[in-house]
Amino acid sequence: MNAPSARRVGQAELRAFLFDRLGLRGSFWPAADAAAALPGLGMVQIDSIRVTGLRNQELAWLARADAPPSAFYDLLYRQGMMLETHYPLFATRRDWLAHLWVGFADMPERWRAERKEFRPVMRRVLRHIHEHGPATAADFAAERVPGGFNTVKATTKALEFLFTDRVLQIAGRTPHFHRAFDLTARVAPELAAWRRPPAADYRRFVVDSALAVLKVGTAEQIAQRAAIHHGQWRGQVLKPMRAVVDRLLPEIARAVTVADLPGEPVYWYGAADEAGWESAARAVASPVRIVPPLDNLMFSRKRFSALFGFDYKFEAYTPVADRRFYFALPLVQDDDVIGLVDACTRDGRWELVGLELRRPPDLDRLRAAIHRLADVAGAGKVTATSGLGRAERRALVGKVGR
Repeated sequence: MNAPSARRVGQAELRAFLFDRLGLRGSFWPAADAAAALPGLGMVQIDSIRVTGLRNQELAWLARADAPPSAFYDLLYRQGMMLETHYPLFATRRDWLAHLWVGFADMPERWRAERKEFRPVMRRVLRHIHEHGPATAADFAAERVPGGFNTVKATTKALEFLFTDRVLQIAGRTPHFHRAFDLTARVAPELAAWRRPPAADYRRFVVDSALAVLKVGTAEQIAQRAAIHHGQWRGQVLKPMRAVVDRLLPEIARAVTVADLPGEPVYWYGAADEAGWESAARAVASPVRIVPPLDNLMFSRKRFSALFGFDYKFEAYTPVADRRFYFALPLVQDDDVIGLVDACTRDGRWELVGLELRRPPDLDRLRAAIHRLADVAGAGKVTATSGLGRAERRALVGKVGR
């Protein structure tokens, strides 16, 4: 897509703009401001993996906010500033739900035949929630059926079907991170009388929302993200999303040409983010940030590769013999991604099991970032395997907070 009148920027300026808009530049959000800032991300991906002692969404929160993960869950499940959607699993802006439900609304028809056999279980689950309040699949005895990575409880499937019917919503998580479901009328009453929005409004929404979570991207990167918001379970959606994006971007977005990237690609951003260019032009002091694998920064891996010069792969599901890291966390320093760190918690220790540095780090700031996460994870000491260099080991290893 051509944008002949687009302003010209450099790669470094584009990176600074991206970090600024994603809340990854400058000081951490003060606790008092975090509630207002969080919905600006549009979505935060929810994941259960806790190898570092912290889950993806908790790490994403700590990369931005000077507040504990409990504050994130309070905003999500108690204050209801965002709502967790089921597929994919995101904490999502509430004002987006009516449009996102276009994709969810197609699920019942897709699963019509399978749903019939679960109707007795669905009735039993719904009756229990009506009478006793929020419930998880663990609250019910049920046979196991095909689903997930292998099998799931029949009640899990029943809860999923009731979610796509807009009868139930995810109302919280248990200490073991099981989803707790409650009645839509109690959790998100605005969805109880949902009606499909006009097609033109919906098409604009998928482009606007993709821009809102990416903050800046090429037309192809935005189309790939819009396809996720539209619902990849619906079949081949990328091609029609490309057509929608190509038609709407010139109307609803602004363009920049990146002069020092190969081919001078055009990147697009939303008008609401215009102030980011002024912010990006100012030098600011920033802590080193440790970003999780499923952070908004990583929502387009192709963009990540183009802007930071290396490919990132989430290897948690890669066979052990074929992977370098398990839960590699990008390190953000001075408007750049300077490397990756992999860590796990063991017996009260936060153990660095891998460190790959692509740029020289500020070891004092890197130590502060690592020890901050170790402290929140409940570790008393940071240790490391033999893979660290002498300088890194001396700077990073030791009792937390010392």
